[in-house]
Amino acid sequence: MTQIRLWLRWSWRDLRQRWVLVGAIALVIALGTGTYAGLLGTSAWRQQSNDASFALLNTHDLRVTLPQGGRTAEGRLAGAIAGIPHASDLTGVRERLVVPTQIAGPRGLLVPGELVGTETGPGPAVDGVSVSVGRALAAADEGKPRVIADQAFATKNELPAGAELTISGGRRLEVVGHGQSPEYFLVTGGQGGLPFLSQKSYGVLFGSLLTVQRAIGAPGQVNDLVITLRPGTDRDAVARELREALDTARPSLAATLTTRNDIDSYRVLYEDIHGDARLWRVIALLVLFGAALAALNLTTRIVEAQRREIGIGMALGVPTRMLAVRPLLFGVQVAMLGVGLGLLVGWAVGIPLRAVFVDMLPLPIWRTPLQVGVFAQAAALGFVLPFAAVAWPVWRALRVQPVEAIRVGHLAARGGGFAPLLRRLPVPGPGYRQIPLRNLLRTPRRSALTAIGIAAAITTLVTTVGFLDTFRGTLDRANDELLHAEPDRVSVTLDSFQPLDGEVIRAVRTRPEVAAVDAGLLLPSTARTAGQSVELALEVVPAGARWTPTVVAGSGTGGLVLARKAADDLGLRVGDSLTIEHPQATATGLRTVETTMRVAGLHPNPMRMLAYLDPASARVFGLTGTANILTVQPAGGSGSDAVRRALLGVPHVASAQIARATTDGMRSSLDEYVGILQVAALVTLLLALLIAFNTTSIAVDERSREHATMLAFGLPVRTVLTMTTVETVLVGAVGTLIGVAGGYATLSWMTATTIPSVLPEIGVTATLSAATIAEALALGILTVAVAPLFTLRRLRRMDIPSRLRVME
Repeated sequence: MTQIRLWLRWSWRDLRQRWVLVGAIALVIALGTGTYAGLLGTSAWRQQSNDASFALLNTHDLRVTLPQGGRTAEGRLAGAIAGIPHASDLTGVRERLVVPTQIAGPRGLLVPGELVGTETGPGPAVDGVSVSVGRALAAADEGKPRVIADQAFATKNELPAGAELTISGGRRLEVVGHGQSPEYFLVTGGQGGLPFLSQKSYGVLFGSLLTVQRAIGAPGQVNDLVITLRPGTDRDAVARELREALDTARPSLAATLTTRNDIDSYRVLYEDIHGDARLWRVIALLVLFGAALAALNLTTRIVEAQRREIGIGMALGVPTRMLAVRPLLFGVQVAMLGVGLGLLVGWAVGIPLRAVFVDMLPLPIWRTPLQVGVFAQAAALGFVLPFAAVAWPVWRALRVQPVEAIRVGHLAARGGGFAPLLRRLPVPGPGYRQIPLRNLLRTPRRSALTAIGIAAAITTLVTTVGFLDTFRGTLDRANDELLHAEPDRVSVTLDSFQPLDGEVIRAVRTRPEVAAVDAGLLLPSTARTAGQSVELALEVVPAGARWTPTVVAGSGTGGLVLARKAADDLGLRVGDSLTIEHPQATATGLRTVETTMRVAGLHPNPMRMLAYLDPASARVFGLTGTANILTVQPAGGSGSDAVRRALLGVPHVASAQIARATTDGMRSSLDEYVGILQVAALVTLLLALLIAFNTTSIAVDERSREHATMLAFGLPVRTVLTMTTVETVLVGAVGTLIGVAGGYATLSWMTATTIPSVLPEIGVTATLSAATIAEALALGILTVAVAPLFTLRRLRRMDIPSRLRVME
């Protein structure tokens, strides 16, 4: 017991002697463990919150959807499936009418959106609405012009309960509350609209089936059916029976059958967890790696400072295992202090992260309990890494001969590293100007460890900020392609296929705000090759259109023009053939068919779902002479907003969107994601500052006798400080360059592995902006350049005689 107390007192003395450095190292470890626990803990939060939110609102297991513009009599969809063998396993069945529309409201609000009308009646609701503001719809609201607005849409547009909205056709609806429904936890654009719109620029209004039927003038019509199943039911078997029932109905129902996994919000919310967790783990491990290197730097030099004591102990016959206790105990105490602080840092990091996630992903239920398992894992890593960093220099120190360890001063030198190379490098002026570079070359291992520690921090920073550069670069490429011609054009979607010479298109053409109209088709399709499929928004571009896609390979006619990303995912080149599943007009309505088409060309837009077809190749759709999408060019003196408002009163105009609406929506979503990366960037900034401080403080301690000698010979303090600064800046520059290269390599790897699984619809290429590189260089070099200023007071108060005294 007495010996244990002696060891504890001795190690405690070591801690007190270097309490500033010990505190800095412990804080570095704390940042690593806390960041690891805080970031990875969000994955469990999101998983639990997703499960609770989707369960709360009885999310559908199967959904039947008619093609765009297609409708059938109310009761027909439900009746078609009533006789399937597994009918008793259907716990909830609701017919719906889901239609695109424009929404105008207070404070200049004018956005595309959807009306979702759901059948009311006995039995459990399917895809219910959780009301957070105002009130829910009651039986008295059946058929009345009253709706619930999507909560995120209402919040971001400051839309109060009681507000009055105008939809396409000029009809007015009263908002009685704000709520959320599973399919719209995240908005991706919906039917009739461009993809990737934000929840600010795309509105969803929920009402009763009768309310929506009256609002759009479609009495007794539906186009959608949602179903929930009893737990344990074979969903695939039920889906096959539903498919057969729809195909055998007379007349047949050309419908699309999807599952819960096909809901965009469901897929993205769950898949995004795994992609984000991979990113957070890489960032956290990089921080921990930097912490381990910082601890290795400190403990290596502490052990070397105790070199003579270890040598005397070995000469006196003390077992090496006993000599290892003191430095190892020191490392254990530093690691434990770092882990303890890390738990507090993890808790603190979780506070802003929770706020960011709740704002970015407004689920009806958020569960954020303390993730004990993740914190335990972080604590284990935070202890093992720095302890291993202590064990290695101890092992090296105990392998030397006692006579070598006892030597001090000039007798302890075992070589000059790469310093002799400077003899061939002429440096003008006094010889002391070579000292900074000589110090680095004299101890290449220490210099390398310090540089790698800084590089780990810079790598983490470049990786996190590089993700923002990558997404912004992708959006810029998409924006350039969409706006390379007619940037003020308005994309107008009709709620059904209209004759080219019909009243609807004529009403649009004759508006005074409209200068020109190009009428085309926009059809949801699926491209298939062996084992691969890609969802497409296939647009038929009319001959002579004012805007056409840029063709970077092949031709714009004679077949499909695919995004390069879609062609790569399908394994296709120009001239290859593929199967397109698409709607086709027949005498009895739309049906889904498969047609073999040729890849005529490729376009550069990174959004892979965008595909184009010339009118001659589009005859297989059976829709010649009709259009459901119009490209409108505003008249002189009229802007795109004036056109959109003018078309609000035109019947059958479902939405009118500016050409840049897609990229604007994605940019808005990216801005919300920035908050998470800013937390990680702040941690890496603190890490870099701490490593720079540690590096400088340790270097000043080691060079104290050299500094005292230079001061004794009359060199001013500013010269000594300048040499210290030059030495640290050289290390910082090397570490920063390594960090920038490592960050780009990590970013490229993450871009190639993580983003395709989370955002398969977007072709992303790793990008680093000049601003990010400049920030990394400034952080890595300027921080180490500023750090020596903290030693100025110590240099001025140095006791030169005591520093020069050597005891043999």
